[in-house]
Amino acid sequence: MNDLNKRSLLKLAALTAVASAALVGCGKKEEAAAPAAAPAAPAPTAAAPAPAPAAPLNIAFAYVGPVGDGGWTFAHDNGRKALEKEFGDKIKTTFVESVPESADAERVFRDMAGQGNKLIFGTTFGYMEPMLKVATDNPEIKFEHATGYKTAPNMRTYDSRTYEGAYMAGIIAGAMTKSNTLGVVGSVPIPEVLRNINSFTLGAQSVNPKITTKVVWVNEWFSPPKETEAATALINGGADVLFQNTDSPAVLK
Repeated sequence: MNDLNKRSLLKLAALTAVASAALVGCGKKEEAAAPAAAPAAPAPTAAAPAPAPAAPLNIAFAYVGPVGDGGWTFAHDNGRKALEKEFGDKIKTTFVESVPESADAERVFRDMAGQGNKLIFGTTFGYMEPMLKVATDNPEIKFEHATGYKTAPNMRTYDSRTYEGAYMAGIIAGAMTKSNTLGVVGSVPIPEVLRNINSFTLGAQSVNPKITTKVVWVNEWFSPPKETEAATALINGGADVLFQNTDSPAVLK
């Protein structure tokens, strides 16, 4: 075979190889890559349970008189209602009315402590000793005592400046009187009551030095019949302006 023929055969073989490779390349299409799987959705998280509402603070009041006395106890009960209006379901209040200033007061305070109350009010001076006993036995409970002077780590006192109003009432009485004799229906002769009577008298004497004051004691905080009787006795004794330190409006009648 001459050189020309050899070269022709080599060219033909090369072309055949290229064509075969091209055909193979065309026939072998790459399979499309499978799409990536979507990420799994996160499992739903359970909602946290709502916190349980806080239990209300239980507050109890021991009243020396009836809530309808028109005076001291009536004012305290208005205060209790104001607390409920201000704090709503955060507190729960209860009261016991007409609790005598005696051993029975201790029983009432112990009952209140046993009923889950965390704050207890004793609304009269005569509750001081029984409340102190119960407070000592129940250090986890707070006690508030009206007008007293003994305290404990969990027992405090509260009071009002009623003597200031008594002094002003005395000024008015001193200017009004024609007989220069004033009358006072007194409840119980304890410091706070004596302070009010003295303030009333000093106020009257500040505008009329000739004033004298007569006092009739009923020895109770709330006793409308006795208060009326005392007022009548004072009027019959020459008093033409009356002042009272009792819990009912009986003197006004």
